[in-house]
Amino acid sequence: MPQMFTVTLPDIGEGVVEGEVVEWLKRVGDELEQDEPVVVVMTDKATVELPAPHPGILSKQYLQAGEIAVKDRPLYEIELEGEVSGKPEKETPKIVPLKKQKRRTELRGVKALATPSVRKIAKEMGVDLNQVIGTGKDGRVLAEDLKQSMDRVPHRDDDEEVAWIGVRGMMARKMAESKKLIPHFSYFEKVDAGRLLKLHANVKKQGEKEGMRVTFMPYFIRALSLTIREFPELNSSLDGQTLLIHKHHNIGIAMSTEQGLIVPVLKNVEEKSFEEVVRSYEAFKNKKPFEPVDMKEGTITISNFGVFGNGGVWATPIINPPESAILAINRIQKQPVVRQGGVEIADLLDLSWSFDHRVIDGSLASKISHHFAKLIENPAHLL
Repeated sequence: MPQMFTVTLPDIGEGVVEGEVVEWLKRVGDELEQDEPVVVVMTDKATVELPAPHPGILSKQYLQAGEIAVKDRPLYEIELEGEVSGKPEKETPKIVPLKKQKRRTELRGVKALATPSVRKIAKEMGVDLNQVIGTGKDGRVLAEDLKQSMDRVPHRDDDEEVAWIGVRGMMARKMAESKKLIPHFSYFEKVDAGRLLKLHANVKKQGEKEGMRVTFMPYFIRALSLTIREFPELNSSLDGQTLLIHKHHNIGIAMSTEQGLIVPVLKNVEEKSFEEVVRSYEAFKNKKPFEPVDMKEGTITISNFGVFGNGGVWATPIINPPESAILAINRIQKQPVVRQGGVEIADLLDLSWSFDHRVIDGSLASKISHHFAKLIENPAHLL
């Protein structure tokens, strides 16, 4: 009689206990080589490719694409080739790009997560649960989600349906959770970036001599770290009735990719000089692919939406939980400004902050933004 081995979702790290099954790379009946990728799982930290711990035949899949895998619970079974002694060593997941997502119509077998009572309400309302975005834990569909779905535009036969899974699906759930649980407070400020432009011109030339393309992001990273030194609450997380103030400045950099938004983290910025920030960020931004460890331990986030260059002014970024703040930065633009009773054209930078209002009130927010602005206006303090 063949020996069966059950493969569970491994410990991916940093308290991650669940992830969405994005894609099965192997089908039931396929032969598996040891360490051969079998399934792609998306957590709120990264996309990981999980390898087979033993050679054999894939005999059973416990979950379908779009369903939630839980740590230490079964993912699939292997019909082993011969005897296996002891437990296999834990594999280190490797980050992989998501392949083209399948249409929702190809995933009709995926069962939405919902309680029996919600399923009963959905049946009475004539609502297909698979078409409802769940805002509950693990993406579960709540009664409130059903009510909201009734207000949406009805589907037509010629509408294209796209499965919102993987990076985009995980981010959608995380952003919905953030807005639901965190009382966001926004604050905007204009900053004179004239001196920064002059300083950057010199730094950029020096960087080019060393083969580096220096951008404005290192200035913003450095300024944010120096601002945290003055206002530690900016670098915190609220855990129930306890505020955790983080000593390390682990700054997440929101990046748009073909697979969706990712937030790799530049760690221990408080220990770095400006030159070290420049060199660290240069290596950081050119890294491909990002590993799961690159997405962990973030304490605050910067989103530089100005790099898209579409002429926007303000943003209302959504906080990346469990952080307490996020800063969105536009590109430097020439704008009219009143000085000494006259109108001049100046190089201005627009800042858009979002704060957790439970942690940072309006008075503190204004002080934080003002301190950051003064560092940008007097960039010599960043060096």
